[in-house]
Amino acid sequence: MKLTSRRTRGLVAAAFAVGSIVVPAVAALPANAATELTFWSWRPEDKAFYEKQIAIFQDTNPSISIKFTPYVATEYNAILATALTAGKGPDLLQLRPYGGMSALSDAGNFVPLTTKDVPALAKLAPGILAAAQGYTDKRQFGVPYAASVMGVWYNPDLFAKAGIRQTPTTFDSFINTLNRLKAAGIQPLANSSGNPGNGPGLEQMHATIAPTFYGGNNFYNDLVAGRTTFTNKAYIDGLEAVKTLSKYFPAGHEGIDYNTARSLFATGKAAIYIGGNYELTYFKQINPTASIGWFQAPAKSAGSPKFVTAWGDGSYAINAKSANKEAAMKFLNFLASKQFGQAMADEIFTIPVAPYVKITDPVVNKINSARSQFSTPFLNVVGFRFGTPTSSNILQPGLQKLVAGGTTSAALAKDTQAAVASWYKPLAGKE
Repeated sequence: MKLTSRRTRGLVAAAFAVGSIVVPAVAALPANAATELTFWSWRPEDKAFYEKQIAIFQDTNPSISIKFTPYVATEYNAILATALTAGKGPDLLQLRPYGGMSALSDAGNFVPLTTKDVPALAKLAPGILAAAQGYTDKRQFGVPYAASVMGVWYNPDLFAKAGIRQTPTTFDSFINTLNRLKAAGIQPLANSSGNPGNGPGLEQMHATIAPTFYGGNNFYNDLVAGRTTFTNKAYIDGLEAVKTLSKYFPAGHEGIDYNTARSLFATGKAAIYIGGNYELTYFKQINPTASIGWFQAPAKSAGSPKFVTAWGDGSYAINAKSANKEAAMKFLNFLASKQFGQAMADEIFTIPVAPYVKITDPVVNKINSARSQFSTPFLNVVGFRFGTPTSSNILQPGLQKLVAGGTTSAALAKDTQAAVASWYKPLAGKE
């Protein structure tokens, strides 16, 4: 199978062919073989789900045992990279998309996959497959399992308490909504700038709000091509929007970490959380009866285009140094199966990328519908995490400084441009 080149990485969703998946024949392991596989993840909130699915797999594969170990999301990349560089690490792992793991892929740390190994790959769209390919080595190293979408979570009960009957559609009406919540004695936003741990949360907030300011797909394509830069005023305006929203963060937000911020929303102590669809599992674990609604990021102004930031997210990969590749491939095909994918969609609310998996949750259906109409790539993740320093390396701590008053939006944009231009040729020499 020839897979589409990295130039397609800005495409997150496309039409999928419909078909059933045939799991390949794998040579049976000896009856007396007790093979233990290790499997790492950045999703502690999904631990019970994976352990349940592992038990289902082991019912028909009793000679294979699997130890699932999740790590804190913000620490996962460093832990995995350290282990793999030392020639160790798990047999199987969740693979970050695009540049999040491409350096490790290019270094030969993962088993390259084909449709012969995993027939499910043939059913996935090129833009989704690109998320789990190397940067210089264009082979497929992971089996993508989900797309992610950014938007605005809100508590309908708290909105009603403040007399708010409609969700905002423009940035000005969003600010008005936040002010009305505050006037009603309700904490408007749960988001925080927790230092050092919540830089990614601020980056995700920026990815949600900023595209309507900088122009979504047109700006993304121009930036990738080198026709514009991060110092474009429209991009600066998107950074400034985050600074404006930070005025509605909880008191002491500098010391509030990612999980605490999410918990403020889940427990009804704040009315809004700006972030990804993947937060829903955590919200429902913290508070199964939580009142939760969703709307897409407001437009810059009336008549401006709306966008939802989306990307092909995680995938499953096999460690090239695993001593148990045969067993690992068998479990990998289980992870790629309709049975497993449907369970993910039903139980942990993922947005599936395989056409044979259907969304059953109404809120997730609403999010996916917005993705199909208004999708724009997560600029940092899809476009600019392939060299060092990445745009995220600069933007995450830079946003923390910005909301604390330690820098300006224009200065942060300039710093980001300089960092990316140091390794990305289309932006080299441009300011």
